Amino acid sequence: MSGYVTNPALLKKILWADFALGSGTAVIGLAAYPVLSPFLGLPVSVVVVVSAVTLLYALVALWLATRNSPAAGLVRLLMYANAFWTLVSIGLLVRCITDATIFGAIFLVLQVVVVGELALLEKRCISR
Repeated sequence: MSGYVTNPALLKKILWADFALGSGTAVIGLAAYPVLSPFLGLPVSVVVVVSAVTLLYALVALWLATRNSPAAGLVRLLMYANAFWTLVSIGLLVRCITDATIFGAIFLVLQVVVVGELALLEKRCISR
């Protein structure tokens, strides 16, 4: 079930990107949620939860990126987690779009697109 990593060099770049994007989003969200919530038109709880979950995912990506050869099974787990978070983000987009500002809508759409693409890229780097 775990397979093997087919392109370790590319996978490391993807994992570093996952970490950089996730940690940037998380740190900004957790540090500035009182300002971001009205700016995005999203409830504080949404900004904080998205930021906290994103930080957790980013730390997993960092841990995998710093391994000499990340285990394919763990990469697959991160890929499934990113795919799940993409579905959650679609739900948040549907639930929050009517109250979100244009910036909040863009943020939610980017969550769906970026996290979904990270899941697809991670999947391409591991065998079945």
